[in-house]
Amino acid sequence: MPNNRGVRVWLRDAVGGFLIVLVAASLASGILLGRLQDTVAAAVQEQSRDLATSVGRALGRQFVRAAQLGIPLDAIPAISRSLEGTLEHVPQLTLIELTDDSGNILGVARRSGVRAAASVSTELHAGSQRIGTLKVEASPPVLNGSHASLLGSMLWLILPLALLGGLSTALHGARLRRHRRALKTLLETAPDDLIASVPGPRPETYDILGQAWDGLQAVAASVARRRADLAHQAESLLAVDFDGRARPRLEALGILPPEPAPRVQIAPPDRSRRLSLRLRLTLIIALGFALVIGSLSGLQALREHLLRQQAANLGLEDQSALWSQFLVSQTRDISGRLHALSPRLDISAGPSKARPGPEPSLDYLALVDPNRQVYVLQGAATEAAPLDAGTLDNVLSGGKARGLRNLDGNLTMLLAAQPVQLQGGTWALIGGRTLERAIQQIDPFRDDESYSVHFLNSRGRMVASTGPGLWSRLGLALTTQDVQYRTLEDQGKILLLTATPVTSISGSAGGLFLSLKDVTTLMKPSMTLGRLTLLLAAGLAILGLVLIHRIIWRSFRPLQDSLQTLDELSGSPEKTAGRSATGGRDEIESVGRSIAAFRHKTQQLARDQAQQARIRRLQEAVMASELRALADSMDSVSRQEVQALIDRLGHAPEEGGGLRRLAEVMGDLRRRLVEQHQRLSDMVIELRDALITKTKLAGLQQELQIASAVQLSILPRTMPDDPRMELDCRIIPARDVGGDFYDFYMLDPHHLGFVIADVSGKGIPAALFMAISRTLLKSTARFVRRPADCVQRVNALLAAENEQMLFVTLFYATLDLRDGRLDYVNAGHHMPWLIDERGELSVVPPTQGIAVGIEEDMPYVQKTLYLKPGDRLYLYTDGITEAFNPGGRVFGEERLAGLLRAQDPDAPLDVLIDAVIADVRAFEDGTDPTDDVTSLCLRYRGG
Repeated sequence: MPNNRGVRVWLRDAVGGFLIVLVAASLASGILLGRLQDTVAAAVQEQSRDLATSVGRALGRQFVRAAQLGIPLDAIPAISRSLEGTLEHVPQLTLIELTDDSGNILGVARRSGVRAAASVSTELHAGSQRIGTLKVEASPPVLNGSHASLLGSMLWLILPLALLGGLSTALHGARLRRHRRALKTLLETAPDDLIASVPGPRPETYDILGQAWDGLQAVAASVARRRADLAHQAESLLAVDFDGRARPRLEALGILPPEPAPRVQIAPPDRSRRLSLRLRLTLIIALGFALVIGSLSGLQALREHLLRQQAANLGLEDQSALWSQFLVSQTRDISGRLHALSPRLDISAGPSKARPGPEPSLDYLALVDPNRQVYVLQGAATEAAPLDAGTLDNVLSGGKARGLRNLDGNLTMLLAAQPVQLQGGTWALIGGRTLERAIQQIDPFRDDESYSVHFLNSRGRMVASTGPGLWSRLGLALTTQDVQYRTLEDQGKILLLTATPVTSISGSAGGLFLSLKDVTTLMKPSMTLGRLTLLLAAGLAILGLVLIHRIIWRSFRPLQDSLQTLDELSGSPEKTAGRSATGGRDEIESVGRSIAAFRHKTQQLARDQAQQARIRRLQEAVMASELRALADSMDSVSRQEVQALIDRLGHAPEEGGGLRRLAEVMGDLRRRLVEQHQRLSDMVIELRDALITKTKLAGLQQELQIASAVQLSILPRTMPDDPRMELDCRIIPARDVGGDFYDFYMLDPHHLGFVIADVSGKGIPAALFMAISRTLLKSTARFVRRPADCVQRVNALLAAENEQMLFVTLFYATLDLRDGRLDYVNAGHHMPWLIDERGELSVVPPTQGIAVGIEEDMPYVQKTLYLKPGDRLYLYTDGITEAFNPGGRVFGEERLAGLLRAQDPDAPLDVLIDAVIADVRAFEDGTDPTDDVTSLCLRYRGG
């Protein structure tokens, strides 16, 4: 049975240690895997959103370009088929949906059975007009990581550690029980048995000799004890024998033998060179936890390696998908333009003159006859052929070709080729766009420092880049044949480099497509994860050590109680305190020394406490009187509150309560003084800032008044005195200066030119742009009589250096006073109202044209209208129709039309304009105007 009980105890200790290490390692691994899973989920979500954003912007730019060319979204053919093609080339996309500005679906491509992780909606704007919305959804990428293998590796690492921890706990538990049994046996031994017995065999106790022997042993023990007592007393006497006279007398009496007298005591073994048992156990457990931490660090390194491989695969797949989508989009656009150009080719005047007109969207255009002779129609000729022999044969045989082509030097182009039938033979029509121009459309809204794309040709030269400054600063030397996915550091930022080789149109190596993305914010959790893991492992180790120490302490508690009782019974604190530090490392001596020191200092501590209490009460009284004097200098409210806090000192408890109350009072005083000083400082600063602001505001107000007067002075005020027509104008700026203007001037004795315009924006920038626009229009109209040509030339001048992206809407017309012919052009402005002599109201037929200053090469269309005697034209800006009342309602076109119909046809023009302005002001009902109000009214009386 004892052996069976020992085995059960040993197994219990082993199972307990195994469970402790297993739970600690499993908890740490679970926390680590949870944090890594969150990091992977965040990275996947960000990658899906970036992909959806990039695809949406690339597709949206094509639709916006079509709208700027005058092609409405609903007129674009096969939108759904084009979206489905993009969906096929980018497997991670799940939905692409195009809707117009009214929410009607124009095209949709959907991948069924796939969950979307990110959805991005891109607003499409052509100028200031919203034309539609492009919605793109992307699914999370498939992570091909081996979670089962990772969990298996973690289990194989945790189980040996847990077994080692269980075995160590069982062995040290057995050793601890052995020490406890030996100590218990020693304590249960009688004091007489500790004295060396008399030599010789011990007789039996039941005969006379045995009884005599026992008596002799008792006498010997008593004599030994008395001799030991005499030796201790002699040693005490020698301790005060300063002159050396007591030692010879003691030696003569035989009380002090030459050798030290034997002592009857339980002498502990010499442990001066050994650590205590508890410390040894703690160090062994600490070693076990160190192994656990090392294993967890290995697991983390393994997990990070797997995550880096998965991230590399995802990044390279996204890079390849982005290049495929970009290449298909660009070459498809080039093919569409070649398809539209094919019917217009005419080689009757020679192949070199077959182009009907320039193609601004293409950088290269060429024809190849059946004899492989190349005729460049647009762009510079190159030494290298635009297509290799195999690809050219395929095109001349009726096929099509699209792809990348490296030409002379650093020239790399995206080419598309298709066969055309000319003069009864098959020719090849080749169109191209330089990669430097096309690559800007991958993601034009990205910042150069956060995301940029680059392209190296097959010779390793940089031919296209959206961030040349960043590339030159990094100074990378890359090969064009290797797939690369790594991180770089630049000016404190972490950049992710993804490089994918691409093929040319002939299937050979075309170059290297690279992207640099700022992933600093994304990498921060991963960078701090290592620190958190170390802190977590250290915390678990400390927690485990504390638990083990607690168990050991409870196991040693009976021993400590026994030794404490023995030390108290011995009554020898001087000896306990006088033991050397080298021999007092064992638990028994440490506990005894602590108890002796505690008993020795108890009375001194009581005296010190009483002295400290007296000093504290004196300090409290002095500080309270000083605080009362300080409180008297404060305002009445603060003084009463501080006095209330001081009065509570008398009711404070003895143990430090008074000092705590004083600390509260002093803290309250400090807070009040700091708040008062802060309030005064803030008031001074606010007063100074207010004075400075007031001075600047006054100067600015004066300058604005001068600018307003100057602006109004440049507009004509004197109306032309001509019996053939009547003209009146009015402008009321919403601010001191505005962006609206009107103008009129006689181009010759029989032609009148007049204009009304509205500049985008408000304030001083709009006023400056208004002055420039008016000056350019007036000076150009003197030499260019045709309104459409005049506006087109002014548009080219304004859009050439328009860095602020301001624009102006205008209506410009010329009136022949002899026959009433009105030639006009409208550039994004409200069309005027035509009021005939009977008061009938109609809108002047519109012309196609966007605002002036947006794009240089924008054509404008003019139309002609013949005015009859008595007809009136009413021109206005949106400050009238877009006026708001306090309820948020808009004035509107219908209200203006009703007001114009109600006017007397024979009323003077100034009466009509004043009536409109008065009705607008009455409608606003005190609401501040949001825009300038400008009106121009013309009445034709006949030639």
